Amino acid sequence: MPVSIEYCPACNREMILAKIEKETVFRGVNIHYKDNIYICPGCKLEIGTVGQTADLQKNISDAYRKETGLLTGQEIIHHRKRVNLTQKGLAKKIGIGIASVKRWEGGMIQSKSMDNLLRKELLGIEQHTDYTGNRTFSISRIKLVLKY
Repeated sequence: MPVSIEYCPACNREMILAKIEKETVFRGVNIHYKDNIYICPGCKLEIGTVGQTADLQKNISDAYRKETGLLTGQEIIHHRKRVNLTQKGLAKKIGIGIASVKRWEGGMIQSKSMDNLLRKELLGIEQHTDYTGNRTFSISRIKLVLKY
């Protein structure tokens, strides 16, 4: 049974459940997200239930992931099912624990390197950057490293 908040704890007016657009800075990134929250029409107090707070955290997480180019939890679920993988199967293929897949699908934010692994496995996209170690083989570079 869903919990509801009927009256404002500050002014005792009847609360209204509303879905509102919000904006915030999260990890240095400006994001827009939706919040399902109770609002007091009198004093404008905004409060939510424990369930709404969990949903809010997931909405902020997914908005951040979209803004920074990471796969969202729903995208991971969609692509995992599209390629007919279980959470355990995906975890095994990319060499991580199943708990990580569950966390990412549930709203935790994966690192860019983990996102690259997910994209490679789920979408067949391999993203090479200077930070992954995926550089072309170079004898002169190896000589330089050995010299130092």
